Amino acid sequence: MLVGLFVTSQITLAHFNISLPGAILGIFVLIVALVVLRRVPNIVALASKPLLTYMSLFFVPAIVAIVNYTQLIVQFPWALFLAIVVSTLLSLGLTALIAQKLMHALNTPNQENDSANN
Repeated sequence: MLVGLFVTSQITLAHFNISLPGAILGIFVLIVALVVLRRVPNIVALASKPLLTYMSLFFVPAIVAIVNYTQLIVQFPWALFLAIVVSTLLSLGLTALIAQKLMHALNTPNQENDSANN
């Protein structure tokens, strides 16, 4: 399923001549499908488990490649520091906000049903 989404996204983007990575469109379509289904299909859960288990290995190339940019790091340390801190805070804040909204939306119908039963 995941490979199918990726290949379909690649073909779609190539057909419409859109310069966007196929993985981005594939992930977007997957997220929309999961929201519509309101559950994670077993095939997606089984495929994602090994990827999530070894997720930290995906960061090794980026960490090793930083050696190629030591000159920029030495030249602009504060810009790098601010970019890392600001992007981390923004992504954490946005994730927390979205999670809070989703949790509230998921809990609201249950609370109404519980009060109606009492």
